[in-house]
Amino acid sequence: MDVQTANANVSRVPFFRFLNFEIRSLDNLHAEAEMTFDDRHIGNPVMEYYHGGIIASFMEATAAIAVQPDFADVPAKPINLTVDYLRPGVKGPLFARANVTRKGKRMASVSVITRQTDREKAVAEGLYHFLLV
Repeated sequence: MDVQTANANVSRVPFFRFLNFEIRSLDNLHAEAEMTFDDRHIGNPVMEYYHGGIIASFMEATAAIAVQPDFADVPAKPINLTVDYLRPGVKGPLFARANVTRKGKRMASVSVITRQTDREKAVAEGLYHFLLV
């Protein structure tokens, strides 16, 4: 599936539109996405940091697309996730890279790293497991 088709599918999901992200690259085992900062993503209004749930949701969406980019038909169902927050997500774009580490007939595991402009410093890392239907 190409990036343009994947982004068309993303735009059809209301929560994905709320997150306001776009797929930047996609292949069989990887997906990269960028989320534009918006005031509705703020968790700490004094410091203007991203809310942790927004970061985890963005990571989950990127992971799901990496597992099953044609999710418009039957999406992969998340069954477990672990997110390690490493530093605050400050005002600005957020980038996620999802790598499918294992994909069987019924389950898939995906690791996700989220960064901002400094590619050396991760904001969060996550491990997601999906049930494939």
